[in-house]
Amino acid sequence: MMTTSRQIDDIPKEKNRIKIAIVEDHTLLRESLIKSLNEAFDIQVVFDASNGVEFFELLKKKKINIALVDLDMPEMDGKEILKKLSLSNPEIKVIIFSMHSNVHIVAELIQMGAKSYLKKDCSVQDMVDALYNVTDKGFHSTSIVSDVSFIQYEKNKKKEQAIINFNLSEREMIVIKLICSGSKSEEIAKRLGITKKSIDAIRSKLFKALNAKTPADFARLCIENGLYQPIGRN
Repeated sequence: MMTTSRQIDDIPKEKNRIKIAIVEDHTLLRESLIKSLNEAFDIQVVFDASNGVEFFELLKKKKINIALVDLDMPEMDGKEILKKLSLSNPEIKVIIFSMHSNVHIVAELIQMGAKSYLKKDCSVQDMVDALYNVTDKGFHSTSIVSDVSFIQYEKNKKKEQAIINFNLSEREMIVIKLICSGSKSEEIAKRLGITKKSIDAIRSKLFKALNAKTPADFARLCIENGLYQPIGRN
């Protein structure tokens, strides 16, 4: 019976300094990528997997520099792999590839630590260039990643202006994030090491500054003014 994933035998190459794993649930595409990338100078596909669960099992036995990861997969998808790797193996760089072209999805992945994002209709050379750039420079820009960078730049400008307009301190910005994330005054006070009374005073000031009546209203106004950006918001 044919297996859905396999370990790749060492292939004699000149250097093989870029050691990668491919995580993709479509066997035909995965096998095609293995063949194409193993033919590129300095790149070796060390192993491949059809989902995140298989990937982490194989990772216990083999060392890699970069994980080339499909976003949409069963059992453990690309986003979950990215999150888990950032905690367990932060030295491994992740390149996500997918058919999605939604800048908000890409922005979330870059924010989570992905070093590049490639569309599945990219060329093999595009993928090879991404592997070289992520290895040598730590990042690879594509047209959609550039769009994300510009959008993020505009959001940062909006946030900086709002901080000036509302005269907010660093502590108040932390409180804004925690309130918008759903934390109660007691939780915020404990986390910041100050009294609940102090948090209530900051909370009252912030609600008044934004003319907010309810927590939901406060969160909406913070998002509109660029003071809070929930991860994954489209």
